[in-house]
Amino acid sequence: MSREAERLASRFRPPYKTVIETFSGPSSYATGGNVFHSRHLRHVERAGCLQGTAGWRGEVVTGSISGNAFTLRVWTGTAEPSAAVDLSAQAFTVLLEGI
Repeated sequence: MSREAERLASRFRPPYKTVIETFSGPSSYATGGNVFHSRHLRHVERAGCLQGTAGWRGEVVTGSISGNAFTLRVWTGTAEPSAAVDLSAQAFTVLLEGI
């Protein structure tokens, strides 16, 4: 649990939630990242991408987390895909941390 979540958790009674979810990539990639929504957490405290498939890597864009939504930016090697690239055959596993 992150320090930010620990401080927030100290104001709540357990159990606390730390959730890992796998999301299918977008059918049309938006440069800068696509917004995804957690199916399990109503409030996402923090998120980070653990892994992607087929050489794709992911990054949860800092400052984009709001409610149960976060922005996932992806790239392969050092290049972000161009707009409208279909990543629906790819999967990205994301660590979602929240209360």
